Amino acid sequence: MRQLNVLVVDDSKVNRLVIARLIHNLGHLVTEAGDGAEALACCEAQLPDLILMDVIMPVMDGLTTTRLLRERYTRQWIPIIFLTGKSEQEDVLTGLAAGGDDYLTKPVDTKLLAAKIRVMVRIAEMQQRIAQDAQRLEAYYHANQMEQQLAQHVLHNLYGDRQDDTLEQWIRPTVQFSGDIITAAKSPTDTLHFMLADSTGHGLAAAIACLPAATVFYAMTQKGFGIHAIAREINKKLKQQLPVGRFVAATLVAISPQERTVTVWNGGLPFAAFINERGEVEKQFVSSHPPLGILPNADFDPAVEVFRWNQPGRVMVCSDGLTEALDSNGQLLDLAQITRLLARPLPDKVIDQVAGTVSRNLGEQENADDISVVIAPCSNDSQPAVVHAQPSGFTHLDNWEIRLSFGPKELREDLGMPTLLGWLNQIGLNEQQFSDMLLVVSELFNNALDHGLLALDSADKDSSNGFIHYLTQRQQRLAALQQGSIQVAMWRDGSLLRLSVKDSGGGFDLSAQPGQADDAKHGRGIALIHRLCQQVGYHDGGTRAEVAYQL
Repeated sequence: MRQLNVLVVDDSKVNRLVIARLIHNLGHLVTEAGDGAEALACCEAQLPDLILMDVIMPVMDGLTTTRLLRERYTRQWIPIIFLTGKSEQEDVLTGLAAGGDDYLTKPVDTKLLAAKIRVMVRIAEMQQRIAQDAQRLEAYYHANQMEQQLAQHVLHNLYGDRQDDTLEQWIRPTVQFSGDIITAAKSPTDTLHFMLADSTGHGLAAAIACLPAATVFYAMTQKGFGIHAIAREINKKLKQQLPVGRFVAATLVAISPQERTVTVWNGGLPFAAFINERGEVEKQFVSSHPPLGILPNADFDPAVEVFRWNQPGRVMVCSDGLTEALDSNGQLLDLAQITRLLARPLPDKVIDQVAGTVSRNLGEQENADDISVVIAPCSNDSQPAVVHAQPSGFTHLDNWEIRLSFGPKELREDLGMPTLLGWLNQIGLNEQQFSDMLLVVSELFNNALDHGLLALDSADKDSSNGFIHYLTQRQQRLAALQQGSIQVAMWRDGSLLRLSVKDSGGGFDLSAQPGQADDAKHGRGIALIHRLCQQVGYHDGGTRAEVAYQL
């Protein structure tokens, strides 16, 4: 049993002596005080574990002393038992109201007092355990706060500092950390990629589950991969790294301002749509895939939907935290009311109106799930791509040659342009040269793939519906590609950088194509190659294109 320090307060020395002897016999320590003022001084020197307090005393009575003790020592409970000759119920109630915990009448029954002291020992031991638990809890709280701050710093640096300036976003978490993340980055060809990912669960654990997805997204976008390839790789990583039962619903979007296209892979999110400046949904991208991290990669479907806009608008994507949120009347939020808020001309911002409307509809109640919304503008005023060369690997080599062949597997998995982009980053080009050659390489490689191997007709690009048909045919034929190859060679020839792209299909015969001016409207085009390159030639029936670029 724990040894207590007991303070006995009584103006009678005989009473103090009797009670002190009893307490000593029980194995406890005793401190004596002759009145309330002395008792307060003893408490200032050392707080006791138990106080036995007389009521009627000179200088300061027991009731006043007890009230002062309760006012001074609010953070620690000290049990106080009154010992007095007054036994009326009103006297007992007055003592308890003053802050006493128990009441014994004089002459004190020593057996009853001993029993009450044992009770106070058990209470004191319990209080000590509670105090220790409180200290551990406080230490855990402070450690947790530091960890939360560190996690916030890391997640902000990962997600917050790489956003595109034109992208509007809003996240309303259910707890401190959101299980929804929004990531955005520009590809080397100036295509805007963004992803809204919603991990199972809430809080820090859900946010951490999204880390592999964000890491893959940024790395592959920088290397020039398309969103279908990015989605496949994210699925592979999450399947490998997340425990069973954890997955990430996500929508990946690519917006090409040059082609005026929106490409979407939607796996599990309830709403993704193109909304025009009148607030009308022109195209909704329905979720046609399971969330990422569920299927093995052999069963993964990378199929995307493509939409080409004629008039400006916005792409809006939201998580199920919005579509399943209940308003103050217990009704689902009206999503049409939200989309109508987008009835504003570009480049007006709309996210504040969306966030305000959702918050007002929710009223005082908390959202049951993380709510996230991302809105991206789709303007008809496209600007030239701004690309940047990476540090060179062998800048000072004067003579070199690189050759590589892409087979069906590499072409189906979209490894061609990211690999060629890696080449361009290694041959010592300045930013202007890098920008020019990226356009040339991508145009010749895509021509070899689309027209040489896949036999697509570029005339389909002339109309919006035809362009969608063109992209759909491209996706289907590429997925079914089982034979054929594209061979790419690049070498330094004095002050010239030479590039050769050869396909094993029907080729791309320049003489059979529309005029250069017509072709230019499809993007970078043959006319652009002629402007950028000193020499342009098509050989072997159009299956091999060779250009020379002046360094």
